[in-house]
Amino acid sequence: MSEHIQKDGGEVAIVIYDAPFPPKYFRITKKFLNTLFVVIPIFFVALLSGFFLWGLSDRLEDTPTPELPSVISNSSNKIDVLKKEIKMLKDSNKLLAFKISQVPTVLEANDPYLSVIKKPYGMQIFTAENRIKLEQFEFSQETDKVSLKFQIINSFSSKVTGYVTIFMISESGLNIYPKEANQTISEGVKFNSGEPFSVSRLRPTNAEFLNRPKSGDVRFVIYIFSRDGDLLLVKETEKYKIGTK
Repeated sequence: MSEHIQKDGGEVAIVIYDAPFPPKYFRITKKFLNTLFVVIPIFFVALLSGFFLWGLSDRLEDTPTPELPSVISNSSNKIDVLKKEIKMLKDSNKLLAFKISQVPTVLEANDPYLSVIKKPYGMQIFTAENRIKLEQFEFSQETDKVSLKFQIINSFSSKVTGYVTIFMISESGLNIYPKEANQTISEGVKFNSGEPFSVSRLRPTNAEFLNRPKSGDVRFVIYIFSRDGDLLLVKETEKYKIGTK
């Protein structure tokens, strides 16, 4: 087996001939060569890259934020709206499917005015939950009308939406607010024919009844249904005296 005449060392020898001068002999370590030809170039490349990125970041900060074309922005907004509508429809379908599968709550026999309202199938009565309450009643009358004002107070943990239907009972007969509901008494008043409302804390209501009774007393029975047709509240007011004016 052949062996090298010289052993591998950690140095490199360089001889430079420059006639007529005598040759010059240099000894350089391999570690120095590696530093000279590898480490130093990498260091300079990294240094230059750092300066370049630093200058680029300053320019990016001064560059205004690009704005999407109005067509793309409008389309994005429409997509968000459609997603919300789809979610609402899915939630509504689930609720309707649940209500159809339920047996309607048995109604109290001593509530004659509720029988005038067409109750949706699966209607539930949540009056005992006290989700809302009514306060600050104010009765007023004019020559051709009477008015009942009150506040709907939200006692629930989230916003409550639904419909308000009000019966005015007097010696002259039965009158309903909103007035359009009077046209459907014979066939049944739909729960969603009431005045729509949405309340987070409180919401004022002003119910006006035309054809003011000439004399006697009037009282009001207020029904509030949820958006899905469940009964949330029944409230009967005190009697109010009709004046002579």
